[in-house]
Amino acid sequence: MSRPAPAFGTLAAALLITLAQEGADAGRPVSLPRLVKRLEQGASVLLRELALMGSARIGAVAGPGWVQVEQDGERWRVRLTAEGAAAASRIEWPADDIRS
Repeated sequence: MSRPAPAFGTLAAALLITLAQEGADAGRPVSLPRLVKRLEQGASVLLRELALMGSARIGAVAGPGWVQVEQDGERWRVRLTAEGAAAASRIEWPADDIRS
């Protein structure tokens, strides 16, 4: 039996699309400040959403593994995993809705 496709919240979808647009699906990380600026959300809001989108277990449920968040000194960077890139490609979203 296959697992149902995950439901995308608006912020999760915006994060996946923005990361794909920024090239994070090609292995290039995107800085958290850039995501904050593009999505007009606070860093803590994005970090909470990214925690749910990663592979960590929260309670008894493992996340979908769409993103990897890494800290390099004081810099926070986010990159899409293969699963995240695949999820981003399934989202139908008007291109003009994502801030550029």
